Amino acid sequence: MRGSLQIVELTHGASKYAAAILGMITAVTGGLLRDILCQVEPVLLHRETIGTSALLGSIMYVLLALTTMSTIYIAIVAGATVFAVRGLSIYFDLNLPKIIN
Repeated sequence: MRGSLQIVELTHGASKYAAAILGMITAVTGGLLRDILCQVEPVLLHRETIGTSALLGSIMYVLLALTTMSTIYIAIVAGATVFAVRGLSIYFDLNLPKIIN
């Protein structure tokens, strides 16, 4: 294991699951802060698949980090996973179920 996954695990004793969840939280929070600082309505409020795609990308990174693949290729594949999931969800208008009051 290399890269940020190894740093999280070795420095703080976190598991691979925690590394994947932290990756998702970081991605979602970064996008939310970007939208707030740009004074636009956060995309997170009307496109719920952002968290799902970030989680799938993080899981892909964690799984590939267990292999002997180079860190740069792992990051490229994980990023491509996020773009693919987001692109498919936009193209097919896929959203997670909404909570009805």
